[in-house]
Amino acid sequence: MKNILAKNLLILASAGSGKTFQLGNRVIGLVAGGVEPEKIVALTFTRKAAGEFADSVLTKLANAASDEPAAADLRRELGQADADFEAALERVVRALPRFTLGTMDGFFAKVVRGFQYELGLTGGKFNLLEGARAETAADDLLAAILGEALEGENGEEFLHAFRRATMGKEGQGVLKSLREFVKAWQGLYRSKRDCEWGPAWLAGVEVEDWEKQKAGLVAIAARGLDGHDYTDKRQQDALAKVLVVIEKHCIGSGSLGGANSLLESIFKAAEADGPLRVKFQKEFMIGGPGGEALRDAVLLAARCEMAAALVRTRAVREVVAVYDTLCERDLRRKGLLSFEDLKELMGQWVKSEDARLRREAVDFRLDARYDHWLLDEFQDTSGSDWMGLVPLIDEAAGEGEGSVFIVGDRKQAIYAWRGGEVGLFDEVMERYQSDLEIEPLVESWRSCPEVLALVNQVCGDVSWLRELFGEAASGWQWQDHYSAPPLQKESKRGEARVEVVDGKWEDTLERLGGLLDELEVGKRAMTCGVLVRNNATVREIADDLRARGFDVIEEGQRQPAKDHPVGILLGHLLKWLADPADAFAWEVVEMSPLAAKLRAKFGEFSAEIWEGLLAEASSLGFAGMIEGVVELCWAEWSEFGKRRAGDLLTALATLDAQGVLSVQEAADWVERLAVSQSPGVAAVQVMTIHKSKGLGFDLVILPDVPSGKIPSATHFEVAEGEGWISAPPPKWARDLIPEMREAEQKWGVGQTYEALCMLYVALTRSKRGLYVLLEPPSKNQDANHPSLANWLAGAVKSEGKLGIVYQAGNSDWIAELPLLDAKPSQFHSPSLPPTVARPERTSPSMGKSTISVAGQYFGTQVHQALEQIAWLDEQPFISPMGEVGKFVQAVLAAPAVLSLLERKGRDIELFREQSIEAKIDGKFFRGVIDRLHLQRDEAGEVVFIEIIDFKTDAIHTMEDLAQRHTPQMAAYRQMLGKLYPRARLQCTLLSTHHREVIAL
Repeated sequence: MKNILAKNLLILASAGSGKTFQLGNRVIGLVAGGVEPEKIVALTFTRKAAGEFADSVLTKLANAASDEPAAADLRRELGQADADFEAALERVVRALPRFTLGTMDGFFAKVVRGFQYELGLTGGKFNLLEGARAETAADDLLAAILGEALEGENGEEFLHAFRRATMGKEGQGVLKSLREFVKAWQGLYRSKRDCEWGPAWLAGVEVEDWEKQKAGLVAIAARGLDGHDYTDKRQQDALAKVLVVIEKHCIGSGSLGGANSLLESIFKAAEADGPLRVKFQKEFMIGGPGGEALRDAVLLAARCEMAAALVRTRAVREVVAVYDTLCERDLRRKGLLSFEDLKELMGQWVKSEDARLRREAVDFRLDARYDHWLLDEFQDTSGSDWMGLVPLIDEAAGEGEGSVFIVGDRKQAIYAWRGGEVGLFDEVMERYQSDLEIEPLVESWRSCPEVLALVNQVCGDVSWLRELFGEAASGWQWQDHYSAPPLQKESKRGEARVEVVDGKWEDTLERLGGLLDELEVGKRAMTCGVLVRNNATVREIADDLRARGFDVIEEGQRQPAKDHPVGILLGHLLKWLADPADAFAWEVVEMSPLAAKLRAKFGEFSAEIWEGLLAEASSLGFAGMIEGVVELCWAEWSEFGKRRAGDLLTALATLDAQGVLSVQEAADWVERLAVSQSPGVAAVQVMTIHKSKGLGFDLVILPDVPSGKIPSATHFEVAEGEGWISAPPPKWARDLIPEMREAEQKWGVGQTYEALCMLYVALTRSKRGLYVLLEPPSKNQDANHPSLANWLAGAVKSEGKLGIVYQAGNSDWIAELPLLDAKPSQFHSPSLPPTVARPERTSPSMGKSTISVAGQYFGTQVHQALEQIAWLDEQPFISPMGEVGKFVQAVLAAPAVLSLLERKGRDIELFREQSIEAKIDGKFFRGVIDRLHLQRDEAGEVVFIEIIDFKTDAIHTMEDLAQRHTPQMAAYRQMLGKLYPRARLQCTLLSTHHREVIAL
């Protein structure tokens, strides 16, 4: 580095070039130069990266403070001859609680928490919604939307809008469909709400115009084409089929196909004026009235498809607006914010003068607190991230003591799908111009020369790149990479190889396993990453490699109940205990050696085994019960199997300590169990390329380089233009609409660039061994087909050959790695905490006397009818038919009952059939409250609760009824008292027999 302490510095750091090293040096140089650590803000995107950065700073300072040669090297790197690192370390350690080294989201949360009123958040105390809590809140809102839609006056209108917005996806459940819907569209709605959604001018026609005009246009075309002079009889037949297909086409049905290649030729010709120049068998012209009518028909079809897409777009906005309004009312106004909400609050200063002035008040105090800004992984920064930071960065970059340090790599911009904008590099350069020094880093401290030789040959072949991908490759900026001097030594050399594997995907899997054996993975001390495109391929490859005997980690975590026969067996045993009718789960147990051992212990019949195991679980807890099962087979299991059993035992012991109530809950927990872990030296880590970013492996294999066309038109889901946004029509239709062609072309450039970055990231994860497996091109693809596989194959000049088509170095490098100890390590069963007996389960209504079957049936029907009532003075109650209906109407006519079920303008929250669960005096209670009324004060705190229970008992007096159900109501009172300790509680029984109510 020329000057790591330049006031404003942008580092374009290639993969493995030591950006964390440079970030650490920047912080250390600032502190050693007299800057207070509290004045520094260093932001990245993941907690892991932030932790690594903090560790780097502290470790480097500690080494320099305790070792003079290390201190001398660091002073030379920083250009600070008199730096006192011992004093700098002391200042950093003392300031750690106030030292801002963290994530972008975490910093925004900190600012909003400290300045929520200045940023316009006045509803309640700020609370961050993330993870499962955010998902639960979203589902609650969606359920409320559906409830209001079904019950409210505008319900039918909302449902119609939702049907229009989800046209073509009617097979999904409504809630699931709505959940996916808002997840896909809400962020876009909030960032683009000022755009025109689905502008009618894009189509210029109405959807109905197609049905009105198509028959007439086809008739004109048929007459005009009838006397045409064709050079080939097949052309006339093909045209006849085209007319049939056009007339049968319905708008919204998708592809306008089913004729022949002539129709595609007509689509292309319809864009130009004059006679249609088409090709079928031979090239020919279609002119006159027939040709004009044919052109008008396909253009009208395209415009009507566009009109249908615009209708869907407007419906999308309508549906998402309802959801976002509910988010504003029930979440954001109450201070419950997501990370996206934080970013919007931080960036609102550009939307109004009032917001700008409020933000100035915040920045005035932040500018006094922070002077020096370090931004990591800048290529992953979104527009909303940057907009939230710009006022602060501007202040630091200007005159004064502040400074700005930005580091990133355009070639690793693989997160555009979640908002990353690689174009921000250009904006920063334009914004700060001569005040910003720019320095590239292309020296790799990760990869050996052989690996970088392949990287340079592929990624540096810019002419081939542009020939394949055209305009999308124009943004690819390349400088050849080279290894740092320590990696150029003979002891650090390696191999890069590209192979073309003959055959199908199964052959690639076979070659992958063979390559891992050849490279002695699992036998030598090395890390190995197998990098693929998606999660489905991760699971497929991981399962295949496990079957071949490799110790495999998926995505940096193991799933004990899914990734080994021992875990699968124990997981299915729990499933069978939860549901003895699960024949498949029992068959899994039956096919294992465990079945015979269970019979020997409990008895020959499955019922005896089931009862015996549940008895042990009741007295010993689930972990104790499974531990007994494990001991039956422990000696026969491999070390790998014993580790998986240990994972499950540890998880079940945790559940026992939490008081899990049912076997089903234990089975579900084990099914979802995932244990995070770092890749061991004997493990194969299979993961997506996205997850591999930032990691390095001794050995990397890429078995799944995609051969599909880039970009894929099937992924084009949102079209954007100047001031407008729309869902796109089918591909054939948008090719005929100039605005759609332009929007798709712009989208395609971004998609292609991200794909190029994806391959670059994959190729640069390797330290010493890089192996790429390609499949030969299919017969219908030529060498200029724009795909990543063709980019790589063309760069290494494979020319369709099979076998090794590129090699740098050789596999001798693995001989330098030590062999692992062949003796199996002794694995011991984890020590479990003291046995925890499962708490007794009960319900508040236990112990009631029974009634006749007929009486119970009638009472259930009455109860179900009463459950449907909201408020009798707000919404008419539709009574069931027959005797039950007459009985319920008589009950509701009673003045006391009517008064109980009317709102009368009161602000009451109503819950019907509300499940409740609590632990009281060592016992777990579960119940369902028939009707629950909650009232809150102005601060939103619950101050009054009324618990209402419907009773259909035919008991002699109300006093007897109250006496019988007092214990149940007392339990409900105690359970809700735990939730709302400051609220006044009242329990009310509604007797349908006496048509009266009584308060307890």
